[in-house]
Amino acid sequence: MNYTGNDVRSHGFSSKMRGYDRLEVDAFLFKVADWLDQSLRKNEQLSLQCKDLFDQYNRLREEHANLQKILISVNELRDQATAKSGELVEKAETDAEALIKEAEAEAERIRAKAEKGIEKLREEIGQLTAQRDKILTDLYETFLSQIRTLETEGVRMGVDLARLLEGESEDALDEESENVIKLNQKAEGDAS
Repeated sequence: MNYTGNDVRSHGFSSKMRGYDRLEVDAFLFKVADWLDQSLRKNEQLSLQCKDLFDQYNRLREEHANLQKILISVNELRDQATAKSGELVEKAETDAEALIKEAEAEAERIRAKAEKGIEKLREEIGQLTAQRDKILTDLYETFLSQIRTLETEGVRMGVDLARLLEGESEDALDEESENVIKLNQKAEGDAS
């Protein structure tokens, strides 16, 4: 049987002559009714709190189950990733070793080619040096021959080449140059 405070307040009792004091009973009933109303309100609040807590518990239980599933999936993924990373590391190491060997072989080919190129350049430098020396020797001999020819022609023409080279006065040089020109013109006339 569910009673409320109003049920207690409105409940009537039959009167008898020798019974309790009506005012005291009414006052007590009002106190009991107030206490009953407060208890019912607290019970409703507690029921609501209990329902909220039960709903939270159910949500947490579902989340816990989902988290368990996620944790299992994460562990499986971690195991797969660990296995895959091991495979990738092995493959990377194998690939790196192959690349290193290939690079070393290519470096050896480049070094051998460079050594051949250096040897060829050394031979060409040697040939060019010999050609240079021969050209210098030929030029020197040609210059010596030209100087001798000039000296011979100078003696034949009466010009002192040493004086010309030492730098006599311009007047003397002009005079001798005129003589050389005249002799050249004469020699050209004689040759024709």
